[in-house]
Parts: sequence; C-alpha cells; structure tokens
Amino acid sequence: MQDKDFYGDMSSGLNKIMEIAKFLLSCVFIKAGREEHREREKEIVVVEKQETLKNKKRISAKRKGDADMKNIYYHYNEHRYMGRKQIKKHIITVYGRTQKECLEKLNEKVKEFYSDKIALQVKAQPTFLERWNKWFDETKRPYLSRESTKDIERIRDKLVDLHNMAVTKISKDVILSTLKKFEEGRAKEKIILYLKAFFKHEFQDGMIKKNPFANIVTAPRVFNRRKAFTYEQQVAILERLKKEDIKPVILIYLVTGLRRRELDFQNIDKNLYQEGDTYYLKAVNLKGRNKVTRYKTIQLSKKAFCLIKNNIELLKTFNDDTCYRKFAEILNELNIEGGIVTLRHTYATNNFYLGNPELFISRQMGHSTSQITKDNYTDLDYHLSKEKVLKLYNNLYLRFE
Repeated sequence: MQDKDFYGDMSSGLNKIMEIAKFLLSCVFIKAGREEHREREKEIVVVEKQETLKNKKRISAKRKGDADMKNIYYHYNEHRYMGRKQIKKHIITVYGRTQKECLEKLNEKVKEFYSDKIALQVKAQPTFLERWNKWFDETKRPYLSRESTKDIERIRDKLVDLHNMAVTKISKDVILSTLKKFEEGRAKEKIILYLKAFFKHEFQDGMIKKNPFANIVTAPRVFNRRKAFTYEQQVAILERLKKEDIKPVILIYLVTGLRRRELDFQNIDKNLYQEGDTYYLKAVNLKGRNKVTRYKTIQLSKKAFCLIKNNIELLKTFNDDTCYRKFAEILNELNIEGGIVTLRHTYATNNFYLGNPELFISRQMGHSTSQITKDNYTDLDYHLSKEKVLKLYNNLYLRFE
C-alpha cells in the first residue's frame, strides 16, 4: 500500500512538472513570436521609409525642373523668351524663340560662369568693338528687322573713338564726351538708346562692375510732327493715281495706316482672311522683331478687303522700295511734300474726322497709347469733314456708328 501511494504521488508530481514545463515553453514561444513580430514591424517601417525617401527624391526632382523653368519668362510685347539668373551678384540674361532654347542657352551661360570663362574675359580686357559685336550677334541680330539691323551697324561705325578701348575702362565721362560730338536729332537718340542697352547687358553679364550709363540723364525724345495730306492734296493725288497701276497700293496704305515696310506684298494672299462678317489683314510688325515670325493684325472694311483681294496679283509685282520711289515721283510732279509715312498721318486724321474711337485708331496704328496718336499723328484740316472723307473714299475706311 505504501508503495502504491508513493508511486501515485510521484506520477501526479510528474504531471504537474510537465504542465509547468508546457506553460514555460508556451511563454518562451510567445516571447519569441513577439520578437519576430517586432522584427517584421521594423522591416516594414524601414521599407516604408525607403519608399518615402524615393518619393521625396522624385518630388524634389520635379521641383528642380520647375525651379529651372522659373528663370524663364515670356515677353508678350517682344514675342520671345528671356532667361535670367543671378549668381554671385552677376545677372545672366539670354533670349530665345522657344522655352527649351532659352533654357539651354541659360544653362550654357551658367556653366561658362562657373568655369571662370567670364573671369578670363575680364582679365583679357576685351575691347568695346569685340563686346559690341558679340552683344549684337547674340541678343539683337536674330530678332531685328533688316532696317533696325542696319541702324545698329551704322551706330557702331559712328562710335570709332570707343572701338579700341577696353570695355572695363569706359567711364561716364568718356561716354558724355563721345555724345557731345553728335548733333541733336533722331540719329543721336538712336545712339543713346543702343549704348544704354549695350552697357546694361555688359553689367548684367558681369563684364563690368558698374554701369557707366546708369547715372547719365538724357533729354526726352523729340517727335518731329509731320503734317497729313490736306483735303485738296488728297483730291489731287487720287486724280493723278487714276493713270497709275500703283493706285491700289496707295489706297491700302491710306485705309490701313501701315508703315512703309509693314505691307508684305509677296504673302498678301496668305495674310488676308475673313472671320464671319469681320475682315482682317496680317501685316509685318517692325518693332524690332524678326520679319518672318512677327505679325500684327489690321481690321478692314468690306470694301477695303475686296480692293486687296481683287488686286493680289498686281500687288505681288511691287515691293516697298519700288512703291516708295514711284509715289515720291508722283508727289514731286504734283509739287506736294511728303511720302508713304505721310499717308499714315493722313490715315489718323481721316479716322479722326470720321469719328472713330481714339483707342481703335491707336491700336490699328500699333501705338502703345492713344496719346501718341493724338499728339504726333492726328492733324487738323479745317477744309475736311466726315462727309468729304466718305465721298472721297466711298466706304474704304472702317467706321463705327
């Protein structure tokens, strides 16, 4: 009996030990599971952080691209892109026809700056003539009309005293003494205009530390008012033109107010179009831009539209030079002073007597304000009236009732 009790107690003790061992093992497994779970959570967090960093890099790359484009601006008045960036107090400025072209030019200039090319150029003391030619070729020649290009070349040839001077040595006093040699007039105004643009570019490009033209005060531009053709002169001109094949051309200048080189004779059929009941003519814009890509739109009356459309083949036989010479000969024969530019003044005056809005007249003529049109182009003719203009031109002018 004693042996049985002993062995019974022993088996129950073993059972309890087994239960305790199982409990302890389960605790160990639970702890191990928790550790494994924690490791997995850490791995997930690391992966998430890596993904977040990748996304941040992508976003920063996009932002970097946007930041590059922030240095590119579009000039609506000039119809071209301008890239501008400031580095170490130096402003780098470039121009281009497209946004991509402008960005590429800007990046090239930045690389040049950091490769110390600009510093080397400063040490080499480039002459005024060398820098002028570079400025002209890079920022002006691709965008200017033939007439403006010749103007800048003539101005360069007049500034002989500055040609061999180092651009860094040209001071305010040197510029003033050079300007004193020229007489007051439109030629001197153009010299001042382009010299100012040149030195501003050199300062922004880092070639000179101080702009010598910055503190020079110049006189305001003086407009030489030209008189329009009087009513009697207009009658005489129209009567004389009956014998000439140039008559449609002169009438187009009279009813559009175009400048001498703004009428594109060779492409006039492509530039004439109609939208609903409104008629338009695309004309060359001569305000310092490329003749091929820059146009302005002139609104026409129905009769003026038909006049151009019916004489397209005849108009293609002319150009601005032959037209200018032929009209000058007619005026000389009639003993009347003026030229094609006088037709532009006559356009403004006739529109004034027709009662057309001032803003319409100035926009048609390409002026920035109607005040310019009133002060410098519109003339008074006490023999002229609305009825006389209507009778003389028979609704060739566009009218607003």
